[in-house]
Amino acid sequence: MTIRGLALACLTALAAPGCSPTESAPTQEVGTHTAEATTPTRIYAAEGALDLSFETLGTFEERDGVRALVLRATANRYLQHVFSFVPDDAFGTSSIISERRFEVVLKEGYELNTVLSGLPLFITVNTFTGVPNQYTARIVVAPRFFDFRGSSGIFVETDVNPVWVQHGGSPLTYRGHASAAASALTVTAPDGIPLVTPSGAGQFLLDWSYSAVQQAMDPHTVPLTFDAALSGGGTARKTARLVARVTELALTSGDAYEVWPSQPCLPSVHACVYSQPQSRDFSACGTYRQVSRCMYAGVCEGGATTPMALTAIDTTVLEPERLQWNSTSTGMSWHHLEPVDAFTIPECPTEPKTIQSVMAKLGAMYPALSQPSEGSYIGRADLDQVLFFSPWRDGGALLAAMDVFSGGGEVHAWTTTYPISCHNCTDNKAWVVLFYPASSKVLVLEGNYGHDS
Repeated sequence: MTIRGLALACLTALAAPGCSPTESAPTQEVGTHTAEATTPTRIYAAEGALDLSFETLGTFEERDGVRALVLRATANRYLQHVFSFVPDDAFGTSSIISERRFEVVLKEGYELNTVLSGLPLFITVNTFTGVPNQYTARIVVAPRFFDFRGSSGIFVETDVNPVWVQHGGSPLTYRGHASAAASALTVTAPDGIPLVTPSGAGQFLLDWSYSAVQQAMDPHTVPLTFDAALSGGGTARKTARLVARVTELALTSGDAYEVWPSQPCLPSVHACVYSQPQSRDFSACGTYRQVSRCMYAGVCEGGATTPMALTAIDTTVLEPERLQWNSTSTGMSWHHLEPVDAFTIPECPTEPKTIQSVMAKLGAMYPALSQPSEGSYIGRADLDQVLFFSPWRDGGALLAAMDVFSGGGEVHAWTTTYPISCHNCTDNKAWVVLFYPASSKVLVLEGNYGHDS
C-alpha cells in the first residue's frame, strides 16, 4: 500500500483547539511581575466517536541515540494503529504507548526543523471501536515562550514564528519580539542565544537559526535571561523559557488532502514579495512557508487580476515576407494574404489563456470568426497543411517570420476555409489564427486562394 493510501485510511474533519486546566504561575520575588499567569497544558479535538487531545508542551529526550522532541496524545478509544506523515511521505515516528495513549517523535535536525518551520504534521489514528474508526489528526508545532519571571519593564512576546529572512545561510529564521524602554537589550543563556536587533523605539527583534532555536528549547527547563538598561535610569531583567508547543490540533474522518489541501502562492504574498525584489527580510509578507511558495513562483502563480483582452500591436516588420509570399501568385493560380493583424493578451488573465478563449474574443472583432466550431483547432505539426504555410506555396519563410515576430515555441492555431463567389473561376476564403502561449501574442491571417476555370 502506498503511504498516501495508508495515511488516508484514517482521514479528517474539523476541530477547534481547546484549553484544559492550566499551569500555575510561578512564585514571584518582591518587586517582580509575571507577564503570563497561565498556560494551556492540553489541546483538544473531537470528530465522530473519537475525542483526541495532545499535551501542548513537547519534551526533549534521547531516542535511538539522538535528541528528539516527543509529543504525547490521549484518545477516548482503544487505539489500533497510529502513523505520522506529511503529504505523500512518512514523517517522524508515531507509536502506541498504552491502550489509549500514543506519542509522536521528531528527531532533532531535518524532522524537527521541517515541522517547526510551519509544515503541519498529519497523524493517522485507527481505533478498535466506534463509528467511524479511521481518522487523521493535523497538528502544528511552534516555539513558544512561557514561565516569564522578573521585571515588567521588559515585555517578551510569547510567539516565536518562522519567517523568510536572509542572514547569510538558510533564509529560514525563527523570530521573536521584545520591547523595553531602553536603547539596548541583551540576551544570555548557556546556548541558543538569538541575534538581537533594534527595530524601532523600544522594539527588538530576536532571531534564531534552526540550530540556535533548538538549543534554546532543549532542555526546556533552562531559561533565557533578558537584560535592559532603561532609558529612564536603572536596569531591568526578565527570564523566560522557550519550549516547543502544539499550537493547533484538528481532526477529520474524511480525506486529509481534501480537508487540508496544500496551499498555493497567495496573491497578497506574491505581490508583497515582488514589490521589494532586493529585500533580504520578507517577514512582513507572511510566514516562512507562505513566502517560500511565492519566492520562486512563476509570474502567474501570484494570482490573476487582469481581464482577458486583445491589445493591437504593430506588424510592419512582417510586411516584406507577406508581400514576397503574395508575389509568387499567378493569374491562373493565385493566393493572397491581407496585412496581418496582431494582438497581445495579458500574461496572467482571469480567464484561461487558451486558443479557445482567444477565439471567443476575436469573434466580436471579426464576424467571420464568430463561429469557431466551424473551423479546426490544430498545432504546429499541422501548420504545413495550412494555405499560408504550405511547402508547395513556399510558406516556410512566412511561418519563420511569424515565429520570429512572436517568439517561437508552442503554437495553438485555428483555421477555416470556405468557397466564395468567383465568375468563371474557383476561389476560397482562408483564415488562420495563431496563438503563441509563451509570448501571449495572437496573429490573425486573412486571405484567399483559387484558380481560373
